[in-house]
Amino acid sequence: MRPRERFLRAMAGETPDRVPVAPKIWVDLACRVMDVPFLDVLNDPMLGLKTVARANRKLGMDAARLFTFARRRVRKSGELYLHVDSRGRRLGTVDISGGWATHFDDPKRVDLSDPEIMVHYSHFASAEPAVRGPEDVRRIVPPLARFYDEAGYGRAVDEMAAEAGDDLALIGDCSSGTLAFYVALRGMTPALLDFFDNPALVHAAMDKGVAYAVERARFFLAHGVTTLRYNDSAANMSVISPAQWREFILPHVREFCAEVHRLDARAKVYCHICGNTLPIIPALLETGLDCIGPLDPLGGMTVAEARRAAGPEVTLMGGVNTLSFVHATPEALRAEARRCIEEGGARYILSSGCALPRATRIENLIALREAAEG
Repeated sequence: MRPRERFLRAMAGETPDRVPVAPKIWVDLACRVMDVPFLDVLNDPMLGLKTVARANRKLGMDAARLFTFARRRVRKSGELYLHVDSRGRRLGTVDISGGWATHFDDPKRVDLSDPEIMVHYSHFASAEPAVRGPEDVRRIVPPLARFYDEAGYGRAVDEMAAEAGDDLALIGDCSSGTLAFYVALRGMTPALLDFFDNPALVHAAMDKGVAYAVERARFFLAHGVTTLRYNDSAANMSVISPAQWREFILPHVREFCAEVHRLDARAKVYCHICGNTLPIIPALLETGLDCIGPLDPLGGMTVAEARRAAGPEVTLMGGVNTLSFVHATPEALRAEARRCIEEGGARYILSSGCALPRATRIENLIALREAAEG
């Protein structure tokens, strides 16, 4: 069975020839695998998208996530990566040690009515929150699906689909419309205080967030990418309570899943919520998600516990400790992966518990694949 079919069958709840392997490889690790300089990717977002897909294919994985990256000019000054304007003047610094976001020197540059900023809201920040009240939420304009085609992302997705063929399944990243979205706009502490002090603002912003995520889904579906990733890393039980998750997150995720399934009956949606999600697995099932991940052991949960909570009918993805990819021997990594496969059962995709560290040992990625191959 070819990798694309193997992965799509597992996402559909069917039984492939073996467990698919799809660790979360982000752009910094992908650059290491493909020997691509960070600066090249920062100045060419299409190269970033392609580098992640190519790294997964080179390593023999069954699927790759298609991340879109912000269009910007970046130059290196000593150890700093500087976001500059067309005349080379500094606008801010790029956090190359974290999520590669630009931290603007002038907070006014984080203008959420600008589609170039809004489409990659998590790539732009400043010392002040982008949303301070209802008027800022009203100014948010979620970019329509056609923006991605006009910006060139559609052509890049089509090129990767043609290049990968049946050797790699592609996953469209819809980013977040809920807590991770809100935290990026408000900051962590104000966002969480708003649960108590201003719940109407939270829901209003998440309404805009869901509209944003749906347009990203619409874009990927139009290009034949039917597996979609919905990320809300912040909405785990290390941060909020199950009751808060049900009140603030569940209705919006359910709306997103319903709209995606309405747009394309073939679409499969999985969530990426790292940390502890064990107490909300029954609630996750209520949203209409087709797959739950990434079963982060650093959040204190195991694949076995997730399977007991979810039951046998839902597809699970993840479970291998991200730190094992840095510190474990290949033999130990294989043993951990095999334990996850056994605990995950028939409807399971072998993956990491979150994004893999930049310092991941390449031999451990090979060991992960070998564990699935038997």
